[in-house]
Amino acid sequence: MDKPKRYDTGGLDVIDICKLYDLNFNLGNIVKYACRKKGQDKEDLVKIIDYANRELQFIKEWEQIEKNT
Repeated sequence: MDKPKRYDTGGLDVIDICKLYDLNFNLGNIVKYACRKKGQDKEDLVKIIDYANRELQFIKEWEQIEKNT
């Protein structure tokens, strides 16, 4: 499958990296946007922050569930 050039990581596939490190959806998207070719830096950072906030919220909710069990 052809990938957009903005996702060209010089031979490393972002999906393979995410699989290797067993990253969930939020963390995988953080890696994806951090590895993109430059040119949309501001938009990519906004997306990275959004996914980081979502992951932080997930972790907080999971800790609360574990605390209550």
